Amino acid sequence: MNNWKSLILLLVAMVIGCGEVEQAEQSNVETPKALVPGVDIPLNPQGDIRPKPKPKPRLNLEPEAPPQRLVNTAGVIQPEVTKLLEQIDQSRLEGPTVVAWIMDRSKSASNMVDGVRLQVQYYYDELMIEREKLALDESSEIEHHHLHTTVYSFGEAIECNLPLSDELPEAKDALASVSVDNSGIENSFTALKAAFNEVKEIRVEHGWEVFFVVVTDEAGDDQQIAEELRPELAKYAVPLYVVGVNAPFGKQAILPEHVEAGANGNTDRQFINQGPETRDLEQLLLAYPAAGLSMDTVDSGFGPFAWELLCRSSGGAFLGLKAPGYTSSMLSRPGSRPVALIGSYGGARMSKYAPDYVSRAKYDEMVQANGAVKALLDVAQLENIPTLMNYQVDFDGADVTRLNQALSQAQLMPAQIEPGLNAAYNILAAGEGDRSNLIKPRWQAGYDLAMGRILAAKSRVEGYNAMLAALKRGKVFENEGSTRWVLTPAEETEAGSALKKLGERAIEYLERVKAEHEGTPWAQMAEMELQIPVGWKWMEQ
Repeated sequence: MNNWKSLILLLVAMVIGCGEVEQAEQSNVETPKALVPGVDIPLNPQGDIRPKPKPKPRLNLEPEAPPQRLVNTAGVIQPEVTKLLEQIDQSRLEGPTVVAWIMDRSKSASNMVDGVRLQVQYYYDELMIEREKLALDESSEIEHHHLHTTVYSFGEAIECNLPLSDELPEAKDALASVSVDNSGIENSFTALKAAFNEVKEIRVEHGWEVFFVVVTDEAGDDQQIAEELRPELAKYAVPLYVVGVNAPFGKQAILPEHVEAGANGNTDRQFINQGPETRDLEQLLLAYPAAGLSMDTVDSGFGPFAWELLCRSSGGAFLGLKAPGYTSSMLSRPGSRPVALIGSYGGARMSKYAPDYVSRAKYDEMVQANGAVKALLDVAQLENIPTLMNYQVDFDGADVTRLNQALSQAQLMPAQIEPGLNAAYNILAAGEGDRSNLIKPRWQAGYDLAMGRILAAKSRVEGYNAMLAALKRGKVFENEGSTRWVLTPAEETEAGSALKKLGERAIEYLERVKAEHEGTPWAQMAEMELQIPVGWKWMEQ
């Protein structure tokens, strides 16, 4: 009996123990967390839970510096190009993307094109590495869109170096195949039109994103096509980006003609068209009154007009490079030191001075609507306006006869200069009554600077002539030992009240430009003009 009781007690204990173990195991099970609608479960009960995408890897678009033996003027990493590649890469990650590279084959642009190509080819190398990794990753749940590329290049003729392709090695090879053209002619807009016609159907039929990227340092010799392309780019929402060189302020070129000389085996100089930043020239072309003063190479802060017009109207941008790869020999002119675009006039301050990016018809309408604007454009068409240069200021007063002969000879220069200056002044004076109606800062600064400079030139030239005439009428040395008369620039003139008033008007205009347009090229030019006084006085030695 006792054995049976012991056995029963043992069985009961085992049953109770198993229950405790089971209860203990159940207590370790986690309570299911609540599912969040729209995150863990669909808002629509009939829908499917969308898998959370993996973070999209971003490419490193800053290539390492090349070995020292490879560093040259083309080895500069351009931040503007890096930002552009980042935009292209972001578009590629979001959907199928086409980029059309349109490269300048001119001699002047060769270093810049090589530098941009270095960065672009590095980007394609990164894409090739990414594509190889994705090919090995069979578990990837995200669709990775290919970048499609077409490459065009231009000189006098247009070449399609690569029809539209998603093969990255082909794109790299096509970029490397762009060669230098020696014609000195850049039909850049024709090349852009050809690229647009190639990819337009893909944009319409498939809705792929399209980037046009032109790499050039010139304004183009076929700018009339820009008016044709402008509505097309806007209609299809295709942005144009131009990697290039800002236009020189109010000028057509910075590089001298010899840079592209030797075209087709001859030694003719080829004009290099790099500006201006406006539709038409809007600046008085007048030399400065002293050696060493020059504003020929001021950075306007804007690209050449036709490129800037297309970029803005299409939603793209003109990317002006600070280091376009120009060498000292390219920037040198006979008898002078190398020059380069000077000044930095970008940013918010210059935005209100932007040229009028409107059609030719609208621009002409604006010009005709205001006499001051019309006068400024008319005077800008005058070439080689004369001014005092290399004039005689030292005269021997010991012999009156010889003195008068020297004075008469010196008066020949102002006699030759005055008609040209008066013609320019009369044009500007005809529009002076409409000056108060100017609203846009660019037109205000432009007219005031032109009028101030022409008045200053007239004051100096007419004052010089008047001072010579006064000395011919007779003037006695105050110091007994003096033998020479020296004509010296002065703030106040001794040539009469009319010339004094002329000089005061000049200073008034120039000072207004400085005060109202501080930090702009107009203010810098006004300050330079004011460095040389507009009056004269005689000093004896």
